[in-house]
Formats: sequence, C-alpha cells, structure tokens
Amino acid sequence: MRQGDAPSAITQPDRQWTAGDVIRFAFRRVRVQAWLTVAMVSVHQVCEATTPVLVGLALDGAIADGSVPGTLLWVAALAGVYVVLSLCGNGAGPVGTRAATRAGHEVRQAIVARVLDPRGLAKQRPTGETLSVASSDAAVVGETVDALSTGVSGFVALVVATVALFVTSVTLGFVALACVVVVVFVAPLLARPLQQRSEAQQEAAAHSAAVAVDMVEGLRVLGGLGAQRNAAARYRVTSQLSRRARIRAGAAEALFEGVTSTIGGFLLVAVAAVGAFLALDGDLTPGQLVAGVGLAQFLVEPVNRLSYAGVFAATVRASAQRIADLLNTPHAVAGPALSADRPPLAASLTVSGLIGEHLRGLDLDVAEGELVAVVADNLAERAELLDAIGRRREPAGGTVLVGGVPAEALPLDVLHAHVAVIPHNSSLFTEPLPEVVGDNPAPYLAAACAEEMAALLHDRGSVHFGRNLSGGQQQRLSLARALAADPPVLVLDEPASALDTVTEAAVAAGIRTLRRGRRTTIIVTSSASLLAVADRVVLVQNGALVAEGTHTDLVADERYAGAVLS
Repeated sequence: MRQGDAPSAITQPDRQWTAGDVIRFAFRRVRVQAWLTVAMVSVHQVCEATTPVLVGLALDGAIADGSVPGTLLWVAALAGVYVVLSLCGNGAGPVGTRAATRAGHEVRQAIVARVLDPRGLAKQRPTGETLSVASSDAAVVGETVDALSTGVSGFVALVVATVALFVTSVTLGFVALACVVVVVFVAPLLARPLQQRSEAQQEAAAHSAAVAVDMVEGLRVLGGLGAQRNAAARYRVTSQLSRRARIRAGAAEALFEGVTSTIGGFLLVAVAAVGAFLALDGDLTPGQLVAGVGLAQFLVEPVNRLSYAGVFAATVRASAQRIADLLNTPHAVAGPALSADRPPLAASLTVSGLIGEHLRGLDLDVAEGELVAVVADNLAERAELLDAIGRRREPAGGTVLVGGVPAEALPLDVLHAHVAVIPHNSSLFTEPLPEVVGDNPAPYLAAACAEEMAALLHDRGSVHFGRNLSGGQQQRLSLARALAADPPVLVLDEPASALDTVTEAAVAAGIRTLRRGRRTTIIVTSSASLLAVADRVVLVQNGALVAEGTHTDLVADERYAGAVLS
C-alpha cells in the first residue's frame, strides 16, 4: 500500500458509546432479519408447545371414542403443525446466521474506522488486544441475534405452555407459574457474577493475545537476543491467567445453567405428580393428563432457553462494553479528520517555539524545495518533533505552519496528503510491486537502490509484513514506497540505518537527485552520507536548535561532531 493511499473508513460522529449503543448499532441494518428470525423460532416453539395439547385432545375426542375419521383428522392437524414447525425451525438458521454475520461486520467496521481515524488514539492499545476486540468481541456482539431469538422464543413458549396448562387445569397452571416466577427472580442474581467473570475472562484472553502477537512480531529479535525462553515464560504466565479466568467464568456459567435446569426438572416432576393425583381423583381426563405432562416436559426447554439467553447476554454485554471502551478512546489530536476541499499549499514547513516534554522552544524553517537534515541525538526529542509535524500528538506549545497555514487549522486528510512523516520502522504488506511503488517504479527503486527486489516482488510482493526480506531490503522498499507517494513535504526518520556505507551513500545521492529543488524533504538522521547531501543541517540539543549550516561547516563544532562522528 502506498504511503499516500489512506484506506477509506466509516466515519462515526464523536459520541460516548455504551454497551447498549454498541448492540443497537450492530442491529441497525439487520433489524428485519433479526426479528424475522425471532418470529420463526417463536412459531417453532409454539408449534412444539401445541403438540402435546393436540395429542391430549385427540385422545379424549377421537381415540377414546374409537372414531377413525376423528383420529385421522387429529393426525392431519398434527402433521400440519409439524410442517410449520419444520419450515420455521430450518428456515430460521440461515436467516439468523446471515443477520449475525452482518451485525458483527457492522461493529467490526466501526472498530476499524476508529483505529484508522487520522486523529489517532490518545491511549495506544497492544495490537493483540485490538485484534481480539475487532474479531472475537465483534463476533460475540453479532451473535446477539441468536441470543435474542432464543430468549424471546423461550419466553413466548413459556407463556403459551403456561396458559395451556391453566386451560387444562388451574392447579397445574399455578404449579408451572410458581416455577417460572422462581426462574425470573433467580436468573438475574446468577447472571450478575457471570457477567463480571465474563468481562475478566475476555480481558485476560485479550492480554494473552497481545503477548502472543508481540512474540510473533518480534521473533527474529528474540532469537538474536537469545530471549526465547524468557518470552515463552511470559506467555506461559499470561496464558495460565487466561485459562484460570475462563475456568472461573465457566464455573459461573455452569452454576447458572445447572440451577435453571434443576428448576425445570422440578417443574416436570411437580406437574406430573400433581397431574397424576388429579387424574386418580377424576379431576383430569386421560387426555388432559397426557397434555399436562407433555406441556410440563416441554416447559423444561423454554426454561433452558431462557437460561442460555441469560448466559449469553452476560457475555454479549461484556464484549459490547469492551468495544465501547475502545470506541470511546479520546483522539490524540483535535480538529476535523476529513475535508471535501484540498486547498493548494506551498511546500514549506515552519516550526516555531515548539514546546513539549523534551522540547524547549524549538524553531525550524524549511523553504520550498529545500533538503534539510536534522540531527537530534535524543530519541525522545526526535519523536516529539516528528509527532508534532505529523500531528500524531498535540504539542504543549508552539506552532507548526504548513505552507504558511497552521497545521491545526488543516483537516487531517489534507495535512497528511501534503506532509508525509515516514516512521523509522514502516510496515510492509503482501501486495504486488505496482501497488507499492506504482506502475512506473524505476526512478523510485533506483533512488532507494532497490532494483534487485523488483523481480522478486513484482507478482506477489513482500510476505508476512516483509519478513521474507532482510532488514536492509525492507528499509529500501519502504523508502521507495515513500518516494513514490511523492508528497510535497516528505519527512524521513533514519531511512538508511540498516544499510552498509556504500549503499547508504548511493541512497543519499538518489534522494537528493529525485527530490532536491522539486519537493521539500526533511531527513532526521545522524548518517554522514545523508548529512553531506543536505542543503542545510540543523543540530537540536536540549530541546532547541543550537547550530545550523552545511555538514562541512558544522564538523568543526564539537557538539555536532560528538553527535555525528562519535
């Protein structure tokens, strides 16, 4: 992906999200499919509740009298109920799955839009944690469709079956109602600790994923340092914490399901026992007894459905809250992110009185078409300067002018299209070479001394973030990509640190030839080869500009020599 090609994202208005907002957002485009799934599953459950009633009516109305036509009529009614039951049960699956997938996708799009927002995140999260939220948590929120259909259908079936029991026998109806009331009051009490443990489990899983991603990304470094064993021990600790958190959440889930299932079992036993006594006393006909026991047996399923819905609702709320926390992360910088206008700007950059944690009134003025090198031996000062130019963080004081316009007055897409700040460690993607450096890659590959990689990368590009390339090849390809973006103002951070002296000198000459006098370039570096080709070099120490001139002129300055030649 070229440096200038920012991925399009769904922009959401600034707002404070809650877990409920996230769930409602997930359903904004699948509302019809979700409620269709609920309706179909509810009809399925009502048909199942109707079955024992029809059997009881057939037993009393036709079978007991020996009426063959009557019996056939009831059989036909049961067959019709089963046809509807089957159609609704089998049809709800595809509709619900499609709705759940789309709902999860909607949430994932919102997460990606927030992460890729040009205004950035004030609180940086580990890559693995963000990946966990965007994948597993978004999928869980999408599965709310299943929890909704299960819970609503369970409630509908419970009401229908209880009413049918009241019609069959008021006594059996009150027995069933007592068990339902117990479920209604007990379920919320058990769901509260389940939600807390689900939140803890998902936090632990996200942390474990973050450690795993860090290990995979830094595998080569770990190997070079011989620190594989320490890294493995760290991951072992985090994974064990995640495992124990999952066990605690599973115990709470099992308790919830066990208690509600036990209540359902007591319901069946109570209705069957009471029904048997009523039948012996002659208060119930055989058909009513069959219908009552069948309904009681069926009632175990809606009770279990409500149990499952309660368990899953706790998990969904925990995931939705984690997503809301990410979406509520404050922006690193203020101001608009996007603009419909792209005003023409001069390719000049002025930093005036920049103040930060490590900067003390830094001044820097770069004219259009100039190639300026900045020497800053303090890494923290360098990072603050680059963050201020690229508006990744707001400085404590001072201004940055781009083409004479304050940077904070420019929408971020306009600023980033005009000023490209390339980090020292740039990510590479699996994409063909034309997607990296355009259809005419020759001048950019030549300037970055990366011609030998053209054949290797032409069809499929780099693999696994460039891990099939050496460190020097990665750096040269990243530089070629930055040069191909051809921004009016290009800021490079140590673009040749992984190269040998000969290649470094060739890259310095290539950058000068390609951009000097045509585009503005700022190189933050201590490389003598890059400093030698700059029109002007500035030395930053103690957070301020202390010297400037050509590389040849500044070599006699002890401060400069100590920073560059030591």
